[in-house]
Amino acid sequence: WLKPLFQYGVDHNLEIKDLHNANPADISEALGNTLEARWNQEIDNAARQKRKPRLLTALTKTFIARYIYCGVWLLLCIIL
Repeated sequence: WLKPLFQYGVDHNLEIKDLHNANPADISEALGNTLEARWNQEIDNAARQKRKPRLLTALTKTFIARYIYCGVWLLLCIIL
């Protein structure tokens, strides 16, 4: 979808209406809210376990499922 957009942009001035809408799950506000909730959970878990909270743990719990899903599809594409 990028190539046609770039080709159109060469001949015309791009406007907001020319761009595709983002997936609602990929909007930064939604991702930020999800990460914030995971971070708050990590702070609570760290306090119960008497350790420092780890940002990497919150990031992993927030995004690992999507990366595994994409990674499996990528691996299948490479193999096949």
